[in-house]
Amino acid sequence: MFKKRESDAEYIKLDDYGKDSADNTGKKINTIMKGSKLTGDINISCDLDLSGEVEGNISSEQDSNIAIKGICRGNIRTREGNVNIEGELINGDVTAGGDVKITGKFNGGTIKAKGKISVNGEFKGKLESNEIEVGPNARGKGELLYNEYISISKGARSEERRVGKECRSRWSPYH
Repeated sequence: MFKKRESDAEYIKLDDYGKDSADNTGKKINTIMKGSKLTGDINISCDLDLSGEVEGNISSEQDSNIAIKGICRGNIRTREGNVNIEGELINGDVTAGGDVKITGKFNGGTIKAKGKISVNGEFKGKLESNEIEVGPNARGKGELLYNEYISISKGARSEERRVGKECRSRWSPYH
């Protein structure tokens, strides 16, 4: 039906539409594009890159990494993976078997991570981990519960009290 001219053959490139997305390690990635809106719970078995909007819970029983670049209204749970919030998580809890990184907005309940929690964005809620790092661009209020290590960059104020191995810290850079 359609034929391409032989002289143009070297300039034609195929799109990757219809093929599974993969990162540089060959691991598959689920992608929800900007402008998409999903309502309902999502269960994933590979990484998720959310640039759109989800109203519902996102969960994985695998070592899936979850990147929120759009908006999520719900809970996020990954058994062994990492969670990266570059967009916004509203009224939800995060449970991660790996690390959690917040450079966007977390306006929710509790973040629990077996790995490290890094905050360098807006935060309101409770963080629980062995290691917590609050960066210089972090803004917000919350309760920090940690077992081993905490780092709060200049500008954040902290009041701590130690309870056994666990330390509790209420912080706000605004007071």
